[in-house]
Amino acid sequence: MVIKMQTYKIKSFTKITDTDLSGMIFRIISYIIMSIAGILALFPFIHVFAKSVSSAASVTSGSIRFIPIGFQLETIQYIIGETIYLRAFVNTVFVTFIGTVASMLTTILTAYPLSKPKLVGRRFVIILYIFSMVFYGGMIPAYMVVKTLGLIDSYFALILPFVIIQFNMLIIKNYFEGLPESIEESAKLDGAGYFKILFYIICPISKPVIATISMLYAVNYWNNYFHAMLYTNSPSLKTLQLYLYDMIYSSEQVTEKIISNPGTNICVGGVQSASVLLAMVPIILLYPAVQKYFVQGITIGSVKG
Repeated sequence: MVIKMQTYKIKSFTKITDTDLSGMIFRIISYIIMSIAGILALFPFIHVFAKSVSSAASVTSGSIRFIPIGFQLETIQYIIGETIYLRAFVNTVFVTFIGTVASMLTTILTAYPLSKPKLVGRRFVIILYIFSMVFYGGMIPAYMVVKTLGLIDSYFALILPFVIIQFNMLIIKNYFEGLPESIEESAKLDGAGYFKILFYIICPISKPVIATISMLYAVNYWNNYFHAMLYTNSPSLKTLQLYLYDMIYSSEQVTEKIISNPGTNICVGGVQSASVLLAMVPIILLYPAVQKYFVQGITIGSVKG
C-alpha cells in the first residue's frame, strides 16, 4: 500500500513539473517574440530621431540610419522659432484637451442612463446609436451641417462634430452595466441623487474604462487631420497635423531659408523628420500614464453586449 502511494505521488509530481515546464517555455517564447516586435517597432522612431539631430550634409547624402552623424540642434531650433509649429501645437493641445473633456462628459452622461434596464425607450435609443454608427451620412452632409450651424473656421468645428463616438459610448455603457446595483441602492438610501451617484461613486470605480476611452478620444483629436483641413481655412487655426502635412508636402519655406542662408545646417529632410518627432513626443509621453488601464478597460467594457 505504501509503495503504491509513493508511486502515485511521484507520477503526480512529474505531471505537475511537465506542465510548469511547458508553461515556462511558452512564456519565454512569448517574451522573445514580443521583445523582437517591440525593438522592430522602435527602429522607425530611432531613424527619425537620428535624422532630426544630424547635420544637413549627412541627411542629404542619405547616410543616416540609426545613429546621428554631426549632432546638432539647429533644425529643432528652426522649427520652434521660425515656423508656425508652436501655434499649431497650442491649437492641437487646446482642441485635444477641451474636446476630450467635452467628449467624456457627453459620453458618460449618455452611457449612464442607457445602462439602466428600467429606462423607458432604452432599446430604441440604443438602436438609433448603433444605426448611426453603421450608416454614416458621408462627408458632404456633415460639411453642410457644420456650415449651416456657422461653425466653419472655428474651434467648434474641430470639437463638436466628434463630441461623441458611438462605439466608445457603448463600451462605457457595458462597463456600467457590469457594476453591482447594490452600490447605487446604498447611495440612494443615504439620499444621494443620480448626479452625485454618477460622479462620486460610479466614475471613481470606473477608472479603467474612463482612462481608456479618454485616451482613445485624445488620440482621435490629436491625430485629426482631414476634418481640420475640411472645416478650417485660417492659418491661425492650423493644427499640428496640418502643419506636418504642409511641412512634408510643401517645403518652400525651408528651401527659401536654405537658399537665403547657405551656411545653415538644416535641410528639408531634417526639418521634416524633426517636425514628425516633435509631433509624436507629447502623445507618447501621455500613453504610459493610462497604459495600465488600457487593456483592462477595453476587455471589461466589451464583455457584455
